[in-house]
Amino acid sequence: MRVIGVPSAEALATLAADAVERCIAEKPGAVLALPTGKTPLGLYAELVRRAHGGAGALAQARIFNLDEYCGLPASDSASFAATLRRTLLDPLRMPAARVRLLDGAAVDLEEECRSYERAIADAGGIDLCVLGVGVNGHIAFNEPGADWSLRTHLAELAPATRAAFAAAHRGRPVPTHGLTLGIRTILEARRVLLLIATSDKRAAALALRRGIADRAWPVSCLARQPHVVVMEPCGLACAP
Repeated sequence: MRVIGVPSAEALATLAADAVERCIAEKPGAVLALPTGKTPLGLYAELVRRAHGGAGALAQARIFNLDEYCGLPASDSASFAATLRRTLLDPLRMPAARVRLLDGAAVDLEEECRSYERAIADAGGIDLCVLGVGVNGHIAFNEPGADWSLRTHLAELAPATRAAFAAAHRGRPVPTHGLTLGIRTILEARRVLLLIATSDKRAAALALRRGIADRAWPVSCLARQPHVVVMEPCGLACAP
């Protein structure tokens, strides 16, 4: 595991965009698994800026997302699919044929999970999985106590995750479940880039830094992955 301390949000976005573009330069058809939430917004803005309105380096990449709320169609502005399209895919004019996102409104959610795994396998597996982390150590919707042997699956959302949705979307019904890449799938990625943007993730960062797999902290599973780069604020691991 390589840890890179970054002095600012701008530096995090720049270095993360460099890492994504380097992956695609080495393999133009690279398969990327991408997150949503606040953490990757700077990265996506930087990739869009560099592309000047076209797909740029991502033009030949294959794009998957990490997770999705159950019950929200892609047309719902609160869905992760809509967020990823709004912040990255639409500004880049990414070809629809190169994008496969989880469908939280699928009639058969279990089949959607199986179909998603087949699509990843058909694409050759994930070359770069970009992750954020929750304050409780979750990655994607793999919450504390999750089964690490699972691939893409239906997951019950932790109270902290549901509270975050409620705070961001006041007055809306709060999803209780989501679809998510499983830890088994994440660990099979050829490379993982973990972005930690804020100091409230310190406990999660320390759980990973200990190098001990701990199901109470799903992010600690990355200690098993030999090709992990962590980008975090300078001094985060020893911050008070």
